[in-house]
Amino acid sequence: MMRKEIKHNLLIVLLLLFVSKAAAQNVTLSNNLLYDAWLTPNLRIGVRASEHWSLGLTAGYRPWPTNDETSRKWRHVLISPELRYWKDSVNVHHFFGANLIYSHFNVADVRFPFGLFPSVRDERRQGDLFAIGAFYGYSWVLGRHWNLEALIGVAVGYAKYDRYACGHCGTKISDESKLFLMPQAGINIVYNIPGRPCKQQEPVAIDPNAQETLRQLEKTDNETTKTK
Repeated sequence: MMRKEIKHNLLIVLLLLFVSKAAAQNVTLSNNLLYDAWLTPNLRIGVRASEHWSLGLTAGYRPWPTNDETSRKWRHVLISPELRYWKDSVNVHHFFGANLIYSHFNVADVRFPFGLFPSVRDERRQGDLFAIGAFYGYSWVLGRHWNLEALIGVAVGYAKYDRYACGHCGTKISDESKLFLMPQAGINIVYNIPGRPCKQQEPVAIDPNAQETLRQLEKTDNETTKTK
């Protein structure tokens, strides 16, 4: 229990530090809809570092099911800092990125997509994983404050965990560690703070020759009026 509380507090501290650093910058808040589909609340905070570079920090936390007697579970906490390069400008169109991933997990009786980790369907695993990844994405501008992002990539990492005979029992089988390769994907809805500047209408430049012609016409009109 103490170990879990320390990790959760560390996650909160990292988020607060990142937000404090980002306070004076252009900031984005985003949510991965694919991660939501797995019933995992998540949030990404992004900061513009320069015209083409941005920094980000993603956090996800799924505490349920809270009942240890439940055989099927996917409890985990995830932290992922990242760096992005934007081809045009930050938060517009194509981007390439690299990220680090840390997660503490307690998983049992879960069918992951693409046939990943098939042994988890029949036993419980609890431990930590570390990974490094790369990805490509595209961001559509929806308005002054909103974007929609899609990204896909891959990560390679190392996991160290304890194996248990079933999801709700404490019979430990062994300690194990392994290298793994996993896909990355996201569909993010993004909110920009403070938002893109409103387009201002540029003043129309008048040709000096046209200005002189207008003055001559006004002078002619005035003389005509006086004559009448």
